[in-house]
Amino acid sequence: MKLYKDIKSFVKGKKVFCGIDIHKKNWSVCFVCDGEVVQTGSIPSAYGKLKALLKPYSMSRDLEIVYEAGFSGTWLYRQLTREGYSCKITPPGLVPVNTDRVKTDKRDARKLASYLAAGLLKSVYVLPDWAESNRRILRRRSQLVKKTSRAKNEIRSFLHLHGLKRPAAIKCNWSGLYMKWLDSLQFEFESDQFVLAQLVKNYRRLREDVAEVTRHLRILSKSGAYAVNFRRITTVRGVGLITGMSLLLEIHDFSRFENSDHFSSFLGLTPSQYSSGEKTRYGHITRQGNAELRRVLIESAWTVIRYDPHLREKYERIRSRGTNGKKAIVAVARSLAVRIRYCLLNEEDYMAGVC
Repeated sequence: MKLYKDIKSFVKGKKVFCGIDIHKKNWSVCFVCDGEVVQTGSIPSAYGKLKALLKPYSMSRDLEIVYEAGFSGTWLYRQLTREGYSCKITPPGLVPVNTDRVKTDKRDARKLASYLAAGLLKSVYVLPDWAESNRRILRRRSQLVKKTSRAKNEIRSFLHLHGLKRPAAIKCNWSGLYMKWLDSLQFEFESDQFVLAQLVKNYRRLREDVAEVTRHLRILSKSGAYAVNFRRITTVRGVGLITGMSLLLEIHDFSRFENSDHFSSFLGLTPSQYSSGEKTRYGHITRQGNAELRRVLIESAWTVIRYDPHLREKYERIRSRGTNGKKAIVAVARSLAVRIRYCLLNEEDYMAGVC
């Protein structure tokens, strides 16, 4: 809906802000100029339709566009920037929350445009297209690992339904002997035999897929774009293929962080804070950013403290205050991440025991 008859004349030489609320079938669009809504509307989710809607604003001094990060990824951002538009992707969790009890797509688009005009929106760092493509390999592996865990749980549940337990002679689940035992199980009814065979077949296929993607990830770690930094990261005893490539593929450019505090905040490893007056209270970590990246760093930290006396001393010092081991290892993971960033930015190998 156009709120001004002659949009071109109204926006000429002015700055225009456009908010897009993206959904699978339709996009709600709102244009704001001089603090006023110029146009709102809903269009089919096609770039051509959006481009036609943007055409009358070519006379504006500047046109800024924003939409929330989500299922649609970055293709719209790349299309818009390729054609010279200024576009920003904002994280939904950091969009200011209002107290309206009515939520519609039209209102969401207007909210985005208004917040963009007021300078209240953060932006997501968009990787180069080739780096984003490589990152999908890592994320595909993460998906497969989760599916593999689910497949294991399905097999365990099936065995519990029949009161079956692993023989004492088999020391480890999912080993070769364990899989042979699963294959040897016999049931009274043919349907049960069929279901178990299907569950085991699904697990084996997923395990093969994980191995295949991991091999591809290893090849990628030796490629020109990652080889030097991957070798440098893995000089840390306890940091291997998955943690090393997770850091390189998810973060890509370590220099985009102003300092170590900014980097730690991005990882969600900094404590939350509740302060009022003279009282300062620190709480749990913020858990902002990439949860998978946080997980692999914490997992690696458990191994690193066995070989790095400085990080081990920090872990023991925090534990001595009465803090449990899980909280202490998070602090170690934060220090580990900061030191890895320092090594990459200064092109130095990691040295255990150095502050």
